[in-house]
Amino acid sequence: MAYLGRGLDRGNYLKLDDISSQFDGNATTFNLTSGGNPFYPGSSYSLIVSLAGVIQEPESAFAVSNNQIIFAGPPAVNDDFFCIVLGVPLAAGTLPLGVINTSNFQQQSVTPEILSPDARGVGIQSGGVSIAGAGVTQLNFVGTGNTFLYHTSTKTIDISIQGGGVGAGGTWGTNSVGIHTTKLVGVNTTTVVGAADSEGALQVNGNVAIIEGALLTHKNIEGQIIVPTDKNALLIGPVSVGTAATIDVALGSVLVIV
Repeated sequence: MAYLGRGLDRGNYLKLDDISSQFDGNATTFNLTSGGNPFYPGSSYSLIVSLAGVIQEPESAFAVSNNQIIFAGPPAVNDDFFCIVLGVPLAAGTLPLGVINTSNFQQQSVTPEILSPDARGVGIQSGGVSIAGAGVTQLNFVGTGNTFLYHTSTKTIDISIQGGGVGAGGTWGTNSVGIHTTKLVGVNTTTVVGAADSEGALQVNGNVAIIEGALLTHKNIEGQIIVPTDKNALLIGPVSVGTAATIDVALGSVLVIV
């Protein structure tokens, strides 16, 4: 014979934890738990509550608020208790507030792309090439002078890092920074920076190398050489001075060719 009457509810049928040990004859509000974890009923009508062997009427004998049950009167100290959660039919994609928590999901079963197309974490690029992204939650830039430029059209950020020990253009921000390397180091500039009249400044405008204690210089002078006041200069000869080249030695200074 076919089933007659209201359709059976569907869902997860549970027996909640016994809370009768908390009855003291005065309290009316108690936390509902399942397996020791807070339980949030959809409504009082989804519960069958027995108190002292008597089924309680929803919204009259008790009500629910979040994960708490509130009795109209305080249960007695020796009252027994049980609560059965009925499955509640829900429209697809519709869930009551407060019934879903992290314990309902299998680990890694929900990805950021499912939650929101824009919640995919941070992708890091170097020169337009992706170098990181998965699992990145925070970027920490150490130092001062860092600048950031956001492009709304591409949703990208250009980052310029300055400060710390090294400044922009490969210069050093402090006098305590030095270089030590077991590799070859080359220095090349197209123009002399500043006055270049301090013995503490090393500038190279041309070809100079020190190899195994030997100083190697270019033998052809095609530009301008200026020896400032109160300075000594050294040329390793013989040298060839081009027609457009000039050598200026200030009064009191000396240029020696060896």
